[in-house]
Amino acid sequence: MTAPRNDVGSPHTIISIATAFWKSKVLLSAVELGVFAELSEQPRTGEELCELLGIKGRGAPDFLNSLVSLGMLERRDGLYHNSPVAGEYLNPNKPATDVSGYLAFLNSGFGWWSRITEGLRSGDRLDFSGALAESGGGDGGTAGDGTLVEADANSDTFGEAFATPDQVTGFVRAMTGYSMGANQAIATAFDWKPVRTVVDVGCSEGALLAQVLGAHEHLHGIGFDLPAVNARFTTHLGQAGITGRADFAGGDFFTDPLPTGDVIVMGHVLHDWNLDIKQMLIRKAYDALPSGGSLLIYESLIDDDRRTNTTSMLTSLNVSLVSAGGLGYTGAECRGWLTEAGFRDITVSHLDGPEYMVVGVK
Repeated sequence: MTAPRNDVGSPHTIISIATAFWKSKVLLSAVELGVFAELSEQPRTGEELCELLGIKGRGAPDFLNSLVSLGMLERRDGLYHNSPVAGEYLNPNKPATDVSGYLAFLNSGFGWWSRITEGLRSGDRLDFSGALAESGGGDGGTAGDGTLVEADANSDTFGEAFATPDQVTGFVRAMTGYSMGANQAIATAFDWKPVRTVVDVGCSEGALLAQVLGAHEHLHGIGFDLPAVNARFTTHLGQAGITGRADFAGGDFFTDPLPTGDVIVMGHVLHDWNLDIKQMLIRKAYDALPSGGSLLIYESLIDDDRRTNTTSMLTSLNVSLVSAGGLGYTGAECRGWLTEAGFRDITVSHLDGPEYMVVGVK
């Protein structure tokens, strides 16, 4: 007698999802321990790495070889090397492309995700000040020890991120890593030839301008953000070789008008705020643009049917738990907000990974 056919798949389909956090924590701990930074200097044996980084225990080889299986390290002739992707994006000697700052702040907030059930039941935001203190930064997508605080859509989502200079540095380095793929794609996906001035609203340390101005020498850039970011903006643009073509404008987009330019960019900005604030910021961009100017929004958009863009839905869930009123959105929703504000010729196009670009013309 044969066993009945099983058409529902393997239980390991479920188990692989349930254990996915093992993979992420191995990667995040490798950044915390300095594995990639050390190997950016020279290849090492497993024993050398463990000695240099203070890694102990019989699990050490499995830790390093898990990174090999994940494609983060390569092992050749007994020596560990950074893989090409890790060498490019987890190398502190390449600040223009290094995303380890984002991984560092994800690592600092790893524990509070274990309290997601409590957050969902309460409906209140999670306090992420602990993560900010540990990592030196944070954003609307991070949290600390999981302490719940009463939700208030008008409270300052980012106040904790700018409490000290070290936290400012951690925050902006995290945002550079978070936006790297989208920024690189935007440098070629958008038609910059007729543009003279681009304004990045919520510019952080200027990673978008570094990529776009680096690829298009005729452009002038303006970075708009809170004044505390100015020093990091100047440093990062200098490291990227962008001198004399980018200015920093300090301000608060709640109270100040936006700088004027041919293109205004809002990247990973709208998801941090409630619907009223989203629409207010879009209207402010419309008012700041000349006729024929464009608003470029980039975001990890949820698919319109809310079925397939898993990373974007999880990002939205993350933001809903740790921001005062933030939530992700679909391309169709964004298109509707831009139409309501008066924009025309609105397009939605894919950039990189979960990232999409929404463009509207005034």
